[in-house]
Amino acid sequence: MIAEVAAIELRRIVDVLQVEHASLFLHDPDHPQGTASVAAVGLPVDEALVEYCGVVARVMHTGRIHEVRSDSVPGGRSAMAAPLLEHRRAAGVLLVVTVRPSRRLGTFDAQVIVRATETLVRRIVEREPRFQREPAAERFTRLNADRS
Repeated sequence: MIAEVAAIELRRIVDVLQVEHASLFLHDPDHPQGTASVAAVGLPVDEALVEYCGVVARVMHTGRIHEVRSDSVPGGRSAMAAPLLEHRRAAGVLLVVTVRPSRRLGTFDAQVIVRATETLVRRIVEREPRFQREPAAERFTRLNADRS
């Protein structure tokens, strides 16, 4: 279900921004320091941006948008990665890449990408039970109540 909803949103992003790649990574609860690829549209992510792992990790760690301009690849690359913020913490990353030398992602693109992350949070993260975090005090209280 998550992959289907994400793919629909990613297709919209690719269409609106006229880019060659969009992908969604979500926090992997089985690997606290890692993410899992949920959906991708367009070019395979490793063809679109070789250094995508480092970019995704940086955005997850900082919770901030990261822009990449890679001239080391023939034709160049322009990419933006934005966090999916849940309670001010990164629950995932939206990565958008263009491989056309004449296309650079800018301010308008960043605004569209940020709005898309807000939509993805509403449609995926907030509705998916595995992303819901219980406050520690509540867990402690419940544990003590069960022992009575």
